[in-house]
Amino acid sequence: MSQTALITLILSGIGLVFGLIGGGITMNAREFRRRAQRAHGLVVGLRASRSDDGTSYYPTIRFTTVYGQQVEAETTFGSNPPPARPGEEVTVLYDPARPTRIRIDSAAGSGTLLGGIFLAVGIVLFTAGAGVALAQTF
Repeated sequence: MSQTALITLILSGIGLVFGLIGGGITMNAREFRRRAQRAHGLVVGLRASRSDDGTSYYPTIRFTTVYGQQVEAETTFGSNPPPARPGEEVTVLYDPARPTRIRIDSAAGSGTLLGGIFLAVGIVLFTAGAGVALAQTF
């Protein structure tokens, strides 16, 4: 196998993986948003999660469901900088069947931004791999 063919295969393969992950995250975010209820919430805490890649912050939010149930839960998606800080009011999306499953109602907080980034990187890498393959045929 030539070096160019190997590069093409690697770029396209990584692009495909990133695209599939991005598509999955985006579809999950869309499905969650479709069934979720909205509520106004108050950020009551912020948990830092440290890894080799840096620190991500996960807000804990207190809100009341449409049925009057008081809930305090941590968001699914963390980020750096934090998507919200303690004392800040946010709109939260929650799963009516499991109200502790929440996301902040924003592109970053709901997973839409992360899914879009993965999708875009996947498309760029896959296209680069296909471009290398096409350039070699001419």
